[in-house]
Amino acid sequence: MTYFPLTKTQREWQERAATLAQRELAPRAEETDRTSCYPRESLEALQREGLWGLRVSQEHGGLGADLLTTCLVVEELSKQCPSTAMCYKMHLEAAEIICRIPTPYQVEHFVKPMAQGQVFTTIAGSESWGEGDNWSTSQNASHVTPVDGGYRIDGVRKSYVTSAEHATHYQFRCRIGVETPQSQASLLFIERDKIDWQVLEPWHGLGMRGNHSSPMRFSGFVPAANRLGPEHTVQNVTNSFNRPVIALTYAAAYLGIGSGAYELACQEITRRFPSGSRRLDSAIN
Repeated sequence: MTYFPLTKTQREWQERAATLAQRELAPRAEETDRTSCYPRESLEALQREGLWGLRVSQEHGGLGADLLTTCLVVEELSKQCPSTAMCYKMHLEAAEIICRIPTPYQVEHFVKPMAQGQVFTTIAGSESWGEGDNWSTSQNASHVTPVDGGYRIDGVRKSYVTSAEHATHYQFRCRIGVETPQSQASLLFIERDKIDWQVLEPWHGLGMRGNHSSPMRFSGFVPAANRLGPEHTVQNVTNSFNRPVIALTYAAAYLGIGSGAYELACQEITRRFPSGSRRLDSAIN
């Protein structure tokens, strides 16, 4: 069911994403979930189609897709492989702010390379603290220390970092300075190969075992040039640019997963074993 009148371009992207998902994601989805294997090949298929740059402006070499088109793409991918779709959805979420308000330095070093399929991002937002507390949904942000030319991160632990060890860059929520209140958090764009990091526990998410949403610990130096927006303004920046993308791409992902499960159930209910029992009644299916 379509609740919005789609433009010709939006319908074309919906069909293109559905075809791509059926050809590239669907054949690998079962093994991805069964073995908890990161869906690298499926994500590389999206890369070849230019989809890593879906939200990058055409001015900077990307596809410049609108938000409804973005949701249609995420929905179609989710129907065939939830793990791949969630990794991709988190990339879009993490990429949004830097694509909307980049500095000239960030355009050249992050945004244009993203359009070329060289940057794959994720969110390092929620936090954990003590032993046994690696899994937490807390949005309280630890502080980083201002130093000459940037910021020092001292062993900050983040929960549920999708594509944990595989993303090339992380959108990192923090407070700049120990006295800074939670209401004045900031965002950094961290390069995986230029900081120390550690995956703390493996991910075992039912139905999404391949997305590697693991807790991580980060330490090291991040240049001031990698900050997203002014210091202490993450709330304003997020409300202005990112919140619709966060909410609607989550909705698209879960709508796609539900629609995909329904389509599979419709197929399975017509299939029977030689005994006459339906495949849908079998515990292993």
